[in-house]
Amino acid sequence: MTGHSTNSPQLSIVVPVRNERTLLPQFLQQIPSKKETELIIVDGQSTDGSWEYLNAQKQLRVISSSIGRATQQNRGAQEANGSYLLFLHVDSQLSSKAWEALYKAIHQGVTAACFRLAFDASHPLLKLAAYGSRWPHILFRGGDQGLLVRQELFHQLNGFDERYTVCEDLELIRKLQQNSELQVLPAKLTTSARRFLKHGVVQTLFHFRIIHFLHLCGVKPKYLSSYYQRWVGH
Repeated sequence: MTGHSTNSPQLSIVVPVRNERTLLPQFLQQIPSKKETELIIVDGQSTDGSWEYLNAQKQLRVISSSIGRATQQNRGAQEANGSYLLFLHVDSQLSSKAWEALYKAIHQGVTAACFRLAFDASHPLLKLAAYGSRWPHILFRGGDQGLLVRQELFHQLNGFDERYTVCEDLELIRKLQQNSELQVLPAKLTTSARRFLKHGVVQTLFHFRIIHFLHLCGVKPKYLSSYYQRWVGH
């Protein structure tokens, strides 16, 4: 487990990236410039200029990793100095209210937490899906809601299971809920609806529900990945 000095940042934000050059500037603008906060971007072999862009930014920690969100996030956690880890996706946007709720939860000593969800597109089914994120049940959870966890607990649970190319977030959340209470913060994280709009809102929501249910039933990682690649990941 990574050790912490008394001067280390209290919060380490870990962001896996692969070919997201167009989203990076907007994402980076929202990160608070606090001394107790560090940002670690883990690039998974980008080929669109993301790696070059990130390395041109000052005061930004950029790490190269093999492809895979679980692998990338574990790699970032290994390099983190904070007593808390916040895993974010690059298409996530947090309001000032959301950041305030996050730092308040840290100050109160929360063990693990996530945000309520909102989408950046107005669609009734997306609004309904986002509404469910206020409840703590795992069927309403996902990595696109952000995940805050004490670094000590993260390593005790062996981090993200790298056998999972999808549902790696759900698998960690499942373990967190078995070992601690996962708090849903009273603030929203806005995520991109780009995949839903590209493949169809109804179809994509349906297949994500199926994947969530299959994971809940204990279906093996390779079958979850096969289902995802066939119906969502193309």
